[in-house]
Amino acid sequence: MEVDFLVQICLIFVLAGLVKGTVGFGLPTIGIGLGALISDIPTAMMLILVPTIFTNMTQILSTGSVASVLTKTWAFLLGAVVLVPGGLWMVVVVPEFPYERLLGLSILVYSLASLRGFNPVMRMKNNHGIGLALGLLNSVLTGMTGSMSVPGVMYLRSLQLTKDDLLCAMGILFFISTLAMGGSLWWLGRATQELSVLSVMMCVPVALGVWLGMRVRSTLSEERFKQIFLWAFTVLGSYLAVFGG
Repeated sequence: MEVDFLVQICLIFVLAGLVKGTVGFGLPTIGIGLGALISDIPTAMMLILVPTIFTNMTQILSTGSVASVLTKTWAFLLGAVVLVPGGLWMVVVVPEFPYERLLGLSILVYSLASLRGFNPVMRMKNNHGIGLALGLLNSVLTGMTGSMSVPGVMYLRSLQLTKDDLLCAMGILFFISTLAMGGSLWWLGRATQELSVLSVMMCVPVALGVWLGMRVRSTLSEERFKQIFLWAFTVLGSYLAVFGG
């Protein structure tokens, strides 16, 4: 690896970690989206794997009630890993399709609607059936784009979880999705020993960014957190819609 590449990827991962520490999501999407500008999507996916596993384990253990979250979201989480290999396989077979632009547009529609007051609430009697269907869709998009947020974060917000439980639920979603994505990359022959070692090293800049982001988050009220959360989603969607491949 060239020194310039290592410096650039470290700066990208500090930024991705900062967003992750502040709002609880965005590490894979920002890391892969910006990382792909200086390498390619499979390489960026490999580099983000270990930091994503590390940060989401920390997020799960330091936020809400795991038992309570799993009781409400188990069907969705099951669906969220099933089709990841299929989505990644589609990228390999049809690489020219604008996967990230499609994802960016869906994020924009949701985040802008939410900022204008659109905030659907999931009824618990319909929770698991709808959750499973949305989880399957989420797993396909995870494989296609490396982003694990849509429609997953939208669904989790509709459950009206507390800030800590929402962060815990997102941590679980991103943790298991990352394991599925990593296994799929190895299965498709897109992983190397060199990239695996470098992914471990990338935990340092990501951890620095997450620490800074958590300091920011600790100063936010529940309402302020939700507003920053949605504006971050809007910026993320805009970036993907304009610059996504």
